[in-house]
Amino acid sequence: MNKSEKIKRYQKQKFENYKKINGLRIRDNEAYIDLKIKDLESLKNEFSPNKKTILREEFYDYIERHASYIPLDYPLVLEIHCNSLNSEEKILLRRLIKSHFSLEMVSKEMELNAIKRKTRFFLISGIISFIALYFCYNYNFIPYVDEIVSFIASFNIWEYAELLIFEQDELNEEYILKKHLSKIRVVYNKT
Repeated sequence: MNKSEKIKRYQKQKFENYKKINGLRIRDNEAYIDLKIKDLESLKNEFSPNKKTILREEFYDYIERHASYIPLDYPLVLEIHCNSLNSEEKILLRRLIKSHFSLEMVSKEMELNAIKRKTRFFLISGIISFIALYFCYNYNFIPYVDEIVSFIASFNIWEYAELLIFEQDELNEEYILKKHLSKIRVVYNKT
């Protein structure tokens, strides 16, 4: 079973529990996240410059928190309930949401690639260190060199395992979630 299948199975279990507790709405095989807002101004970050609209992190966190329970099998639909949005604000809000999660996805992809490079480096360094350690033990070089090489080899293999087992899986799950969120469909409904 590969990593994405494990993640899907794990998300399915989380989703069943979430569905029972929060009464998630699924229609036409799409999972709906409901959000009620007063107006676009209530979503703006207080530090936004006058001409540029930046939305609050709480807004994105709310969407992300709810989407994290929904399996990848269901396309996401964000249904925003608001009476006061005009068509320009709707387009702007849709664009801001899509661009935010697309940027987050690209950022997680870059982090994932960096971890893959680090794991390769530590694995190769560990193998080379163990080969050097073999020669140190067999040919008795300068005293304590074998201890230093042993430490370096152990450190490299430990870092490789830590990155591979702990950090890469978590980052991979975050990347998949951001990728799922980058495809979110935004619809508007009057309350």
